[in-house]
Amino acid sequence: MKRVFIEVAVILAISLVLGILNNTFSHSRVAWIGSWPSFSDSESDSIWDCLSCEEGDPPSLRLSEVSALYQNPEVVFLDARFPEEYEDGHIKGAYLVPFEADEEEFQYYFDIVSEILQPSSMIVTYCSGAECESSLFLARYLRDELGYDSVKIFFGGWRRWEKAGLPVSYPGKEGGE
Repeated sequence: MKRVFIEVAVILAISLVLGILNNTFSHSRVAWIGSWPSFSDSESDSIWDCLSCEEGDPPSLRLSEVSALYQNPEVVFLDARFPEEYEDGHIKGAYLVPFEADEEEFQYYFDIVSEILQPSSMIVTYCSGAECESSLFLARYLRDELGYDSVKIFFGGWRRWEKAGLPVSYPGKEGGE
């Protein structure tokens, strides 16, 4: 029994060290210390707290601002979540660009959307909600690495959009668009 306890302790210690190393060197790391955002179901239209945001990052938008931009057909919405999440539901008309996917999968989806993007395109990125920062990392990449001038982030994300009753698509569900 003592040996089993030691083996479990060693496995837990190794897992902890690997987790710390992964978080330390990952491009989508989670802040160790911070004022974590509230996950309440508040109906407020406030700007979301962002733990990984840095000065000079693309601006974040309120729900009212995003819904107003949605009325402009020239604004491109990019969903930074994984394909399975996108298939379960997304902002109607949004394109999938899964930032956390492997490089080949990311490139596949980005090649599709890049055909409609112009350097001056207004782009809004989003993911699941306040706890997901893939939209931030995608926005940084689009602006800093690819040179898109007008990129904004909707941290309220899919859950906030859906809860507000705004236009959605559910392609993975029966009867979805």
